[in-house]
Amino acid sequence: MYLFAYGTLRYGFELHHLLKDSRFVGLGFIEGYKMYDIGNYPGVVRGDGIVWGEVYEIKDELINLLDEVEDYKGRPDDLYIREKTRVYFDQKRRYYIDNVNFYRYNHGIEFRDEIESGDYSRWVGMPVIVNYFAYAENTNPEILKERGVKEILKEIEAYLEDYKIIFNIKCKYGLCANLKEFKGGKVYGYIYVMLEDELNSLDKAEEHLIKYVRDVIKVKDKEGKEYFAQAYISDYKDGEGEPTDFYKNSIIEGLKRKWDKISTGL
Repeated sequence: MYLFAYGTLRYGFELHHLLKDSRFVGLGFIEGYKMYDIGNYPGVVRGDGIVWGEVYEIKDELINLLDEVEDYKGRPDDLYIREKTRVYFDQKRRYYIDNVNFYRYNHGIEFRDEIESGDYSRWVGMPVIVNYFAYAENTNPEILKERGVKEILKEIEAYLEDYKIIFNIKCKYGLCANLKEFKGGKVYGYIYVMLEDELNSLDKAEEHLIKYVRDVIKVKDKEGKEYFAQAYISDYKDGEGEPTDFYKNSIIEGLKRKWDKISTGL
């Protein structure tokens, strides 16, 4: 089952340890709700806004513990009510999961301040975590370090279906990598679970909004489990060519750290 964590269960908060062994599926948002500051934690009620949070795949037995923590017992005066909703992972609403559990605040919000952004972590200045899918030179840890990435919280082998790598973006290496739809294709790489600030440090190297944009894609791990991750992609698909040997070898070195039994397709 899935859980949408929007408050003190999120990364960096005091209750996040309850989810430390759960799989982080991605950063997403729900519609039709508003968030309020209840004191030392947020409350979410129905409304005309959106609320941001982290989606985790959790074990069935964990939900009973979370019910206790959130004071949900199925009574009319419970602090929270556990219900299910749809979570979106991208602004275009292409990717979503239905029937995700979350805890809706069940008391009054009179005289409470609204958190208009719907993002509790950003509102209190806590770090935000994201999934980032690296498929080219950023699969190489040395290049990541050169670009200012100091910490990767978790690394997961992952692949993108029905795409292929092309080389058509002019860069200091000659032609840099891009993604193009290709039925039956697979692009191998890594999901890096990382702080959003760390990902922001890559924007300069990737020339975000100039040559590439960060978009959300759906990728799978070796067990076929789905994740929603950001990736650098360009809409420009013309002018395909061959990469330099240096650039190509940088990618191969990164991929073969853990993908040694597959063909990189390069």
